[in-house]
Amino acid sequence: MERSIRLFVCQRCYKRLRHTTPSHPRRLTTSAPPSSEHSASPTLLTPQSQTLHSYLSTEPPTSQQLTYAHKFFARSPAPKVLWTTPYFRSFPASPYPEVCFLGRSNVGKSSLLNALFGRPRQAPANVSKHPGRTKTMNAFAVGKELMVNKVGEGKEGGRVTASHGGEEGVVVVVDMPGYGAASREEWGVEIMKYLESRRQLRRTFVLLDAEHGIKESDATILKHLAERGIGHQVVLSKVDKLIMPKVKTSPRKMSEGLKKLSERLEDVQERLKFDGRAIPRAVGDILSCSAEKDLEEYGQKRSKIGINAVQWAVLSACGLDCDPHGTPRKNKFGEQVYEDADLD
Repeated sequence: MERSIRLFVCQRCYKRLRHTTPSHPRRLTTSAPPSSEHSASPTLLTPQSQTLHSYLSTEPPTSQQLTYAHKFFARSPAPKVLWTTPYFRSFPASPYPEVCFLGRSNVGKSSLLNALFGRPRQAPANVSKHPGRTKTMNAFAVGKELMVNKVGEGKEGGRVTASHGGEEGVVVVVDMPGYGAASREEWGVEIMKYLESRRQLRRTFVLLDAEHGIKESDATILKHLAERGIGHQVVLSKVDKLIMPKVKTSPRKMSEGLKKLSERLEDVQERLKFDGRAIPRAVGDILSCSAEKDLEEYGQKRSKIGINAVQWAVLSACGLDCDPHGTPRKNKFGEQVYEDADLD
């Protein structure tokens, strides 16, 4: 026989229970509360100077400096071929600083130069679907229009002069034939003459495919530059294939791609050391860029990925940079370069 049990609660305790009991009963769950480690979502990487490039030798450029570099190239007259020749002896005497771009035959050098000039549609540098089509050393003037004047029986290549006056700076960009399977051995001889003997050359930019890293031919070129003490800097091209391989890339996929890029940058940095030591004349900063895609969704539609950083590196190499606030350097361009120029 079941017995009923009655609970007797005093009136004071009953009132206390009424005030403390929730009006909506809680659901019980057997799962443990999430730990603090997994409750917070991981921070996603976004494309910016710290994640796209590796700055070891210099400070990353400020937004004002990147804007300054972009405007320098954008306001320049559309670059035209200043001279083209397969032979170093045909290079004209010049008072202007030069930079050159080297890379394997399929690294996308011409496309990068067109993006660098800010004229990807006009394509001053010829782009071909077939790698290795650049067979001569082609020079372009950025900053103002230049011209090459013949000087009688003197130097075969003549002399570079400005087509109009002005104190604004100018830099000559030289597009070199690609090396690798599609190139020819005799081209390398003339290229090395230029790299080793051209006194106007301020920096050599070596393009590597971001997706594949340093190939054997790249390592050979980089070692030669190091042994000869030729100032150079590495640029990873086609970086979009790593960080945004699809047309629509989610923030998470972008973050994963930037992590892969970080690993690639570390690998290249390590392989740039010979005998475990950094190269004296090499710029330790490695830049990443794309001539095909921009970062409109990240507020960076102004230029293709990383191109403004390459523009800044070019100006810095030639002494045409500005301070962190975007104010141009006080010393005007021209006289110092004349002292270094090979005008014989």
